Amino acid sequence: MPKNFLIFFTTAFLIFTLGVQNISAYDATPPLLTWEPLGPLTCDNCGWCPPVDTNPDKPPDWQSCNNCLYPSGIPAPDHYYTFIGCMSTQPGEFTKSVLQLVFNIVGGIAFISILVGSFKVLTSGGNPEKLKSGKNIITSSIIGLLLVLFSAFILRLIGYDILKIPGFG
Repeated sequence: MPKNFLIFFTTAFLIFTLGVQNISAYDATPPLLTWEPLGPLTCDNCGWCPPVDTNPDKPPDWQSCNNCLYPSGIPAPDHYYTFIGCMSTQPGEFTKSVLQLVFNIVGGIAFISILVGSFKVLTSGGNPEKLKSGKNIITSSIIGLLLVLFSAFILRLIGYDILKIPGFG
């Protein structure tokens, strides 16, 4: 059986390597119309070039990107504008950005779960099991939100006030 595989792969290799011809995917004649640029385009790092006919407006998130990359009018080193906002490669600022993102996500999840629990309470129709389930969801959401807020406080207290780690302030 292994001999058959060896023969098959050797044959396939020889067919594909020796049987391939050079094929040109484009015509070698120059095009009739030539495009010449209007001049040098200088685009900023936020993706906006000077107004031309094809790009008259700034991108919708240009202002926040500009505030991130050019806070004082000159380029800020180690700052990048991403789909989740302004990120820095400095360890302290990166930690601050990630923690802010995590707290925003946790807050959104807690808000949605409070709405789900409230909906269960409102639609329980006097059923004690559904009422208890809705109350438990609301209580768990509030406790989880408080746990995250207090953990942020403790992280700041230990990380910045006691150990003086930069970026936790």
